[in-house]
This record gives sequence, structure tokens and C-alpha cells, in this order.
Amino acid sequence: MPQYYDGTKLLSLQDINGNKPEIFICTTNRTGGKTTWFNRWAMNGYINKKEKFALIYRFNYEIDDVADKFFKDIGNIFFPHLYMRSERKARGIFHELFICDRNDNSKNAGESCGYAIALNSADQIKKYSHLFSDVQRMIFDEFQSETNHYCTDEITKLLSVHTSIARGVGEQVRYVPVAMLSNPVSIINPYYIELGISERLRDDTKFLRGDGWVMEQGFIESASLAQKASGFN
Repeated sequence: MPQYYDGTKLLSLQDINGNKPEIFICTTNRTGGKTTWFNRWAMNGYINKKEKFALIYRFNYEIDDVADKFFKDIGNIFFPHLYMRSERKARGIFHELFICDRNDNSKNAGESCGYAIALNSADQIKKYSHLFSDVQRMIFDEFQSETNHYCTDEITKLLSVHTSIARGVGEQVRYVPVAMLSNPVSIINPYYIELGISERLRDDTKFLRGDGWVMEQGFIESASLAQKASGFN
């Protein structure tokens, strides 16, 4: 039987200080199911609690076709009665996402459930921060670049985007957790260096805690075996 990733334990962890973390880092081998699990987590948050989400990408061109990119797989598996569409906003600085009933094909179908934002538009996003005050969770998939192609000052840009989102609703700062997902690419990626993970991570590390963050390093054996059994591989 195939095994798939389950992020329940990661989300239950406290950070190294015993506090509720705001950054949840997950790395597993390819096709392990981490993206599917967290995308469903975001959708369930909206369906069950009306909590909107934000999807973080590096560059503006990556948010084209974001509705299919995010929803196609989980829609077929978990939400066959729904589909997703997106609307380009602010000349493409971000997209607004709408979840729709399969039977409703009207131009303005659906309810707004979240946003897709590019890090390289961090400065412009500040001007629209009031629109994101209903975001309750964020997902940054593929935070490790397999080609080492990062934004200039990427970590500063991610901090800026999070700050723009985590304000409003009568509070200076709101708790908005960020799930950061990727395949294990490089132990010296910018995020591991910034958080001090590079110095602490070992091959047999499963869970790691830091100041404001927790990390899970997983390996889904059935996914690895399926990859090896592929004729192409």
C-alpha cells in the first residue's frame, strides 16, 4: 500500500522555547504527498472555518494558472464537486482565488477563498495589505530552489510579505502560520543558513525545533520505491 505524508504531528509541535511556532518547515522526497496534504489543509481551513489562505511564489510568472496548479490534484481527489478559478489583480501583482461549485460556470462564480502572491512584488504588496487581513495561513511550496534561483534579498521579501498580511483586524500583528515545503535540495539554502538549520541538521534528523519554527525531515519509502520502479528513472 502506498504511504503518503501526514503533517498532523508537525503542526502539533512547539518550538524550542515551548511556544506555538509560526513557521512549519517540511521536506520529504518527491511524490511523498506533502504538497497535497498542506494544500488540503489550506482548503479545509476555508471550507470548515472560512479562513482564507495565501500561496507564496517567488516570481510573478509563477502565479499564472495558479488555480489549476494549486487545486487540480486535490480537487480530483478530495473535492470533486468544486473547482477553482483566479482573478488577476493590481496588474498581476497578485491573484485572488475563488472556490466554485462544479455546476456554476458563470463569470463571477464562487467565493473568495485566498490569494496567490509573488515575493518579487513584496514592495507593491504593502500597498494592498488591507486586502489580506482575512488571511489565516500561508503556504510557500518549493522554498528550496533546485536551480539555486532565488529572489534578491528573498528572506527580507518573505518577511515583508508576512508583515503585510499579518496586520489589521484591530491588531498590530496577527498569528499567521507559514507552511514551507520542499524536496531536500541543499543544506546551505538561504533559509537553513538564516535559521541556523545548516549547522544542526543530520541525515537521521526527523524533527528539529528553533526559535519560532519547527521542522520535519521525512522520507516516504513507498514514493522512493515507485520512483525507482519507473522505467524512465
